[in-house]
Amino acid sequence: MIGNRRLLRVRLFFEGAVVGIFTGTVVATLRFLLDEADIYRPIIFARIDSLGKILLTIGTMILLAKILAEAVKLDAQVGGSGVPQLKGILQGRAQMIKPFRLLTVKFFATILAIGAGMSLGRAGISVQFGAAIGNFFSKVIYSDNKHHEAVEGNFLLTAGAGAGLAAIFNAPLAGVIFCIEELRKRFSQEILIAAVTAAVTASFVVKIVFGVRPVFETITATPLNMPTVMTLPNLEMVAAVSAAPLKFAALFILLGIICGVAGAIFSKALIFSLDTYDRLKIFGVKRFAIPLLLAIPLGKELPQVLGCGNVLVDEILVSRIALSLLIILLAGKILFTLICFGTNAPGGLFLPVLIIGALGGNIFARIGNALDFFTADWTTLFIIFGMTAFFAAVVKAPVTGSILILELTGQFSHLVGLIVVSGVAFLISDLCGGEPIFSALLNRMQNKKATEENSSAT
Repeated sequence: MIGNRRLLRVRLFFEGAVVGIFTGTVVATLRFLLDEADIYRPIIFARIDSLGKILLTIGTMILLAKILAEAVKLDAQVGGSGVPQLKGILQGRAQMIKPFRLLTVKFFATILAIGAGMSLGRAGISVQFGAAIGNFFSKVIYSDNKHHEAVEGNFLLTAGAGAGLAAIFNAPLAGVIFCIEELRKRFSQEILIAAVTAAVTASFVVKIVFGVRPVFETITATPLNMPTVMTLPNLEMVAAVSAAPLKFAALFILLGIICGVAGAIFSKALIFSLDTYDRLKIFGVKRFAIPLLLAIPLGKELPQVLGCGNVLVDEILVSRIALSLLIILLAGKILFTLICFGTNAPGGLFLPVLIIGALGGNIFARIGNALDFFTADWTTLFIIFGMTAFFAAVVKAPVTGSILILELTGQFSHLVGLIVVSGVAFLISDLCGGEPIFSALLNRMQNKKATEENSSAT
């Protein structure tokens, strides 16, 4: 028995590496194409300056809506984030019947949806891509051995999911923690071996393409408000916190409370948005056409709220945007994300949640700076803390959120502060009745499916 487990671990090590290589390749391609879309999208929208071009753009958006509707009709798992579907598979409540078809269709549908401007994320999709690769690999290798396919397929599906998160963010440790904290909710050596190998391998593949720099670099401003790329002044901040520990502890807790309440409301709003489309019986092409057509005026007047939003984080980190514009951007990003996510279009939640948290943290810092609670040098830190806290409040995975932000920023000296802020946000969200968003989405999917089956039976 011990020998069999050792052999299983050896197989999982090499199989995890193969899954990681393929996952890293697919996710790197996705990330490259979406990054290119972020570059060219504002240029294209800026050139819509005549009636003919407006009509052409409207026609293009309606065509894209038709393609997305057909893609979701082909395979129900093409729609949405992908993480709830994956949780359902791991819990035995759903199946991934054709992983290769799912991967292919959802890959192109995601590029079309987010590339056209829909405010959706790419991380949840990458998680599902990795899971599909792991599932496909196990079906191919163990097609003649159902026992191995069931046992190792489950491990490889989980490992591929972690590899997808690791690849899209260049954050292998967060990918491993996500597998344990959010997907499996239990620890085993087999899961750890497969997840670590796949996550590290996928991250390595992506780093070959994009380099070793973190996705977000911590940036602070000079007294003249000119952006300077540099690390946070850790020693000065430690000294400031040591001099007034109660004040800064209260500020961190206050930010956590605000993000916790906001996260609980946002989670419920996401479910409400999905229910509203269904209640109004907006299906098919019309469902996807609504946000795509809205993207046209937004692309002209408020292009920052379109797409995943990672460009917006870079913008608020390197420039001092007016507080009024920050509030408009926050409201616009929230509303457009709700409109887009409610369609069940292919796209995730991770990046929109992080961007909303970053905007909220920036507004919190600007208000605190105006009230002389701290200097402008603290703005970047509160942006980072806002991202972590809001992620913890919505996803209900505070450890994953803390580790993810540490890897994204490359600043491991703020671990204790991140854990405190995310812990407070998690607790407050829980007290406000906020459910883990992916579990809530899975329950909604299952209830909707049961309702439809009962209706068809009667």
